Amino acid sequence: AFEEIKKSIHAGKAEAALLFGVTGSGKTNVMMKAIEECVNNGRGVILLLPEIALTPQTVGKFYAYFGDRVALVHSGLSAGERQDAYERIASGEADIVIGTRSAVFSPVKNPGLCIIDEEHESTYKSETSPKYHARDIVRWRCAYNGAVMLLSSATPSVESYTKAVEGKYKLLRLKSRYGNATLPEVVINDMRNEDALRRSPLSARLVSELKRVTDEGDQAILFLNRRGYNTVVSCKSCGEVITCPHCSISLNYHTVSGRYDRGFLFCHWCGFKAQLPEKCPNCSSEHLVKVGFGTQKIEQELSELLHGKKILRMDADSTGKKQSYEKMLSQFKNREADVLIGTQMVTKGHDFPGVTLVGVLLADMSLYLDDYHANERTFAMLTQVIGRAGRSEKKGMAIIQTNNPDNDVIKLACRQDYESFYDSEIRLRKLLVFPPYCDIALLNIISPDEKQTALTAKRLREEIDIMLKTNFSDVSMIVFGPFEAPVYKVEEKY
Repeated sequence: AFEEIKKSIHAGKAEAALLFGVTGSGKTNVMMKAIEECVNNGRGVILLLPEIALTPQTVGKFYAYFGDRVALVHSGLSAGERQDAYERIASGEADIVIGTRSAVFSPVKNPGLCIIDEEHESTYKSETSPKYHARDIVRWRCAYNGAVMLLSSATPSVESYTKAVEGKYKLLRLKSRYGNATLPEVVINDMRNEDALRRSPLSARLVSELKRVTDEGDQAILFLNRRGYNTVVSCKSCGEVITCPHCSISLNYHTVSGRYDRGFLFCHWCGFKAQLPEKCPNCSSEHLVKVGFGTQKIEQELSELLHGKKILRMDADSTGKKQSYEKMLSQFKNREADVLIGTQMVTKGHDFPGVTLVGVLLADMSLYLDDYHANERTFAMLTQVIGRAGRSEKKGMAIIQTNNPDNDVIKLACRQDYESFYDSEIRLRKLLVFPPYCDIALLNIISPDEKQTALTAKRLREEIDIMLKTNFSDVSMIVFGPFEAPVYKVEEKY
């Protein structure tokens, strides 16, 4: 794989390659060699990572190897740190830039290689203005500078893999794990068969494996894509769910740091906070019940099940302070904790040699989102999180808890079989005419006036219909809507 990239670097013209390797196959090593080759050739490098959480860990490796030639760019920097980085890059003192999506705009002199690691991640798309996809900017910069675009992933986006299959990108394959590491054994745990009386989100199998692994001195990671303690608070008498006054979404119950007996209600969309009411705001009944579970509840349950074991929780609530990510990751890497529970943050390309068990709670939760990427994202997420186990000599195990054990996406992710997943997904996309067989644009209308929002949406649809009949009659287009957004009201705007 490196030899192919080396040829492209020395060719000095715009080329693209997809580095497609199973989790733990040594993609970072290939990137490192490619970067060294490029800077030795007198050209600059940009390396993009999907999360700030990943930057300290990756940067540590690169600093150790390349020293002061590396500059770091991400949203967690202060204005002064950003200015310093910008000046070091612009002057040519730093010719290797590592950062999140905004680092793509760095003033690198004569870039020869732009790498997007975990290229399937949705974080490369900016949802705030200016709206852009980092991959598009990289493609443009590489074309303009005669540079190499290198995309890397264990689960490439369907669009990128299609380009590789069609020969527009060079396809570089890494089929097995690096060194003596092997892929973990995967167990699908059918939660429909669990004892209903236990009422625990953790299956009996997962609990017994957690005890075994931690008693043997190894580590475990649990993944649940829900923060907070309970997901909703509802009234038993009238059935009303307590919702945010500013958004059309239910409030989550969160516990206070260090206490499980005290808490508050929190909106994950606008950040609204409120006391837990004693009575139902709708019917004044005192029978309020908390339903569902998030990372805080799992943390409490584990601390009761695994006596004397240290448990770390990593989510947006526990990593609010600067440096808290790095602190937690290095604590876990140095084996100062036995179990790491977390949201999306724990699935990304971390390398923890001590982890021999991975558990996924609610594996099918993301399958039913109203988005054509739902299958692709679920497959990627499961493959990535399973890939965190067994990355050294010891054999790893992954337990996937689901209410839908026969689902093909879940089965294929457990086998880490991307090609079969891609074949079925691309057939479906072709049948339904979804990307890469079309382009999709979503027009959002936002206003503090609900009536105006609806009227404008209707008017916009009429205008588009007229345009398609007149000036754009030669454009084949399918128009849907207007629809209400899935979350119809956010921060008093409709």
